[in-house]
Amino acid sequence: MSAADVGDKREDNVAATTEQYIFLSYAISVDAPNPPAIPAVEITPLYSLAKGDKANVSVLRLANHTGTHVDAPAHVISGGLKISQFAPSELLFERPIVIDLRLSDGKIVQPADLELHIHRVKNAYLSLFRFGYGAVRRNQPARYSGKCPCFAIASAEFLRANLPNLRAMGMDVPSLACIEHLDETMAAHNVLLDGAGRRFLIIEDMNLDRDLSGLSAIWTMPWLIAEIDSAPCTVVAQLRAQ
Repeated sequence: MSAADVGDKREDNVAATTEQYIFLSYAISVDAPNPPAIPAVEITPLYSLAKGDKANVSVLRLANHTGTHVDAPAHVISGGLKISQFAPSELLFERPIVIDLRLSDGKIVQPADLELHIHRVKNAYLSLFRFGYGAVRRNQPARYSGKCPCFAIASAEFLRANLPNLRAMGMDVPSLACIEHLDETMAAHNVLLDGAGRRFLIIEDMNLDRDLSGLSAIWTMPWLIAEIDSAPCTVVAQLRAQ
């Protein structure tokens, strides 16, 4: 191998290490905020080293829509795909786009709010809608659970009609819908997830409170439990070197 080859190899290694990987999901916690209909997490020791057992083992009790989680069609569609029926390749998104929607508490996203950004999302497989509620989640959990912005049914129809390449959407609020306006927002899930064999995902309660300007890919890794519609998930983002 020549000196030039060695130099090229070193440059390749440096380039490989300049990529950064970060979590866009929250750790499941007994203290984390949940929507009013979702019970708090319970973690109960089953075996404990401190009590003389040979290992630590805990029993978890939580709803499958706890914390950062991904909604599959079976969440609201009878006969829709469950989360375990998605292939690994469908959980990797190489063209994610971040859309900032700085809206006030309880504001319902309307098609007019999305029209300004639609040109940026045309070729995206995943669109992340960032409302800037990370600090609210940390400091005002009750406000986060019950007062966050949400999506109108008409907005879901707008996204589906105008973004045929979109395979998933994510957001930094607890749900696509909101408690104060369930009649106007809950069925937005149905609009986005309905259809024979529909392979679309909605990632809720994401951690987007960071600089994502170099975002290049996202991996969504749900708990693979065959019997359930949707699941908590770990989300990892790849950032390009700036």
